[in-house]
Amino acid sequence: MRTVHIAPFFILVCAAFSAVAAQEPTNVPQQIQQLQRQVDVYLQQQKPAMAVPLLRRIVALNPADLNAQANLGVLLFFQGNYQGAIVPMRAALKMQSDLWRIRALLGIAEKRTGDSATALADLESAFANLSEQKIKKQAGLELIELDAASNQFDKALQVAQELRASAPQDPQLLFVTYQLSVQMKDQSLLSMIILAPESAEMHMMMGDELGRQGDSNAAIAQFREAIRLNPQLPGVHFELAEQLRASTDPALKSQAEGEFRAAIQANQFDEKAWRQLGEILADKGEFKAARENYLKALALDPRDTDAKTDAAIALISLGQPSEAIHLLEDAIKDDPTNMTAHYRLATLYRQAGRTQDAQREMDTFRHYKELKQKLGTAFRQSPVPDASN
Repeated sequence: MRTVHIAPFFILVCAAFSAVAAQEPTNVPQQIQQLQRQVDVYLQQQKPAMAVPLLRRIVALNPADLNAQANLGVLLFFQGNYQGAIVPMRAALKMQSDLWRIRALLGIAEKRTGDSATALADLESAFANLSEQKIKKQAGLELIELDAASNQFDKALQVAQELRASAPQDPQLLFVTYQLSVQMKDQSLLSMIILAPESAEMHMMMGDELGRQGDSNAAIAQFREAIRLNPQLPGVHFELAEQLRASTDPALKSQAEGEFRAAIQANQFDEKAWRQLGEILADKGEFKAARENYLKALALDPRDTDAKTDAAIALISLGQPSEAIHLLEDAIKDDPTNMTAHYRLATLYRQAGRTQDAQREMDTFRHYKELKQKLGTAFRQSPVPDASN
């Protein structure tokens, strides 16, 4: 298999081609060699525009010149001549189909010239085989746009998740994933309104949306209607319990425990319901029962740092600080940003005479507290868009 030397993605190709002598030889191979040398010179001088017509001449003399076809396509692509880039890139791929960077660029060019169907096929093929992160990311983002435009949000999200696996802290990829999640939610809500507007599922979705908007009473009403229609609807008792527990009305708040118990009765593996029920029992001073609920939650999810922290607090109340320390240390290993765990651990270390450890944990607690306050201030100071515009 021939090796094709293509310029790296996003970096204009600075090597590839040849020189036109004042007196051109009539021998075709010699003409190509001299043209290639002059192309090399132009690209070394950062003059890709001057290399393009020479590459065209090489291709005209020998359409089977793989390097010339590929590099002509690349140069035209980076000049923004997407339509012109398509022909030589397709010619190169016809000669060697596994040029994945060329196929990715071809897919992008096809997308930007309106050939979405062909672009989708080329980008999917290239994305699955690319290893270079920069071009894989660009091809993936273009592929996500195509999938989202055709309402294939599941496919788009799968691409985004694959990109994030190799760059989990990339803010652009985080934002794209967030956008897709919002679009998927909106699409699901619209489909539910059209297909099953009076279903229990519809009322549950409305309850969730109203809860997010802070309209707790309306959310509670929607969840109650969902339960009336289908008491066994997965998750509905838990969601209602969450809204009841957050209510400022003592009468409503007192009903949360019953709904958490109903959630557990419907699903013994509802880890969050076990934990939240434990919190309610702890609030009532029933620390032994609360501890048992936290342990059941941890049996279902050993990495639930909130359950570990809550269980440790219950153990402190039961006079078992040593066990509490172990749980809090585990919680911090799983989530170093757990402020409550740092604060409680600092207190226990101080009581145990471990002064330096206590100071370290208190300093860490204050650090994360300050970050949280700064974040809150940033949100409050962010300008609110004018709804009239």
